[in-house]
Amino acid sequence: MHLIETQSPHAFTVAEFMSLETATRTELLAGVVYDVSPRNEPHRYAVRELSRILIQGLPQARYAVQMQDAVAVPGWDGADAPEVDVAVLARKKYRPGPSSADAVAFIEVSHTTYGVDRGHKIPLYVNAGVPAWIVNINVRQVEFYGSPIDLELKHGHVFAEGASFEILGVEIAVSDLLDDVSGEGIASEVTD
Repeated sequence: MHLIETQSPHAFTVAEFMSLETATRTELLAGVVYDVSPRNEPHRYAVRELSRILIQGLPQARYAVQMQDAVAVPGWDGADAPEVDVAVLARKKYRPGPSSADAVAFIEVSHTTYGVDRGHKIPLYVNAGVPAWIVNINVRQVEFYGSPIDLELKHGHVFAEGASFEILGVEIAVSDLLDDVSGEGIASEVTD
């Protein structure tokens, strides 16, 4: 019992976190390493379709689409390296890895993680100067946050199912990111 009382948690830097070898998927949020929640089919479907649409629509010589990998936000001296569901980055070799300075768009897909995505990740991205979207599977909409003023809106700029939105000139139909089983058996996390 004495050891537990005298130990304190270790706050990781992005550089320390990125050098870790872990057997599970993790991300660094505010200096703390968290396990990433398991993916389910509605989440995988949305990430897969969004990535496919962006890869097909963006100039490949200029942009790279990175899926479900860590990005240092705001940079390597910070305390955040979230696993971004879909990141659009400037095309180049990254050593060590990309930071928000290399990003032009971040997209999170939320099925069971809306609170963390909206409460921590989206403000982190936007305050680092990167426009951000949430594909909110439970309420079947996409939310856009382009500047810090948008963070004051409860759900940003909303694109409902049936509408389309653009990322770097690539038009994406909200319904193309939602499969037929996305809401079954899951209570809606956001209803208004």
